[in-house]
Amino acid sequence: MSNASSNSNLSTPGIVLVYGGTSVNEIPLIGRFWMFLISNCASFICSVFVLYYLLFDRNLRRGLNSHVLIVGLIFNLFALVLDVPLVLYRLYHGIVWMQVPIICVLWQYIDSVSYTVLPKLVAWASFERHILIFNEQRLLLSKNRILFHYIPIGVVAGYHILLYTTIYFIVPCQNVFDYTQTYCGYDSCVYETSFAIYELFSNGVFSCVCIAFFNITLIVRVIYRRYRIHRHVDWHKHRKLTLQLLYVVSIFYIFYFPLVIVGVCRYITGIKTFGSQYYVYGNFLSFYVNFLFPFGCVAIIPKIKTKIKKILLCWKIKPSAVGPPTVNTLQQRTGQTPMTAGIAS
Repeated sequence: MSNASSNSNLSTPGIVLVYGGTSVNEIPLIGRFWMFLISNCASFICSVFVLYYLLFDRNLRRGLNSHVLIVGLIFNLFALVLDVPLVLYRLYHGIVWMQVPIICVLWQYIDSVSYTVLPKLVAWASFERHILIFNEQRLLLSKNRILFHYIPIGVVAGYHILLYTTIYFIVPCQNVFDYTQTYCGYDSCVYETSFAIYELFSNGVFSCVCIAFFNITLIVRVIYRRYRIHRHVDWHKHRKLTLQLLYVVSIFYIFYFPLVIVGVCRYITGIKTFGSQYYVYGNFLSFYVNFLFPFGCVAIIPKIKTKIKKILLCWKIKPSAVGPPTVNTLQQRTGQTPMTAGIAS
């Protein structure tokens, strides 16, 4: 993208760029800018709303199924607050905000961590749902909760933080920055090694396979228990949470999994331009994993409609004035007991 003024950037009806020797029609800048801006604002409001109740509602905070969502929402919030605004600035102005190398590195670091942690957390949540539905009693012991609940979540988050800290801040590289490109066109020299293949299969393929396997087997186990061996499953208790998880899973399979398929096909065929047209659109749409994830977490909050209604209508509620009761003059003259209706004692 050229370093043009904001007006000329946003008025561009469309862009045809050359990607790996292939002409690719890109989404118009004005469309990308407003789609990102509206989506990011809505997602940020939803994230704050859900996190507030998950952290300050005692019952929700203690629920084991809430902890994965809390960690995922925190990582996702970093992307919404730090990653997407920089993308918006670059879309509007055609250049990167604060053209300093450390900003470019931090920008890429935040994107990499948030984009890889979320699929792993969803994969773990898909597996843990089996335990919460069919073996919930095992997690009553504190030792089991630490071993099978807290440690896996901590390992997923800590591993990716440590991994990308090493890649972007410790490994020495000869960096080249292009301040007219998203992420300054920067990528660590580590990706020139076999690590790129490792990341593709560990973060992409492995996460997608685990998410699919654990959710399909969850549905099969529920049906089998209900109709074959007639064992009771408190489905009403877990129905909403399971449907919520399936919604989050669908987000990843719509906006994340196709990019993984393209990456695998490029690796197998050796054709770097394979799926170039989709790859440009897919990179753009992949941000909707971050945008839509908070809305998938809303279902965990009980009586959500009532809470939203109170928030939307709170500005209409005016506190009634409280003052000393007035005594009717006629009552004072006749000696009657004054009436104080509507005032609680």
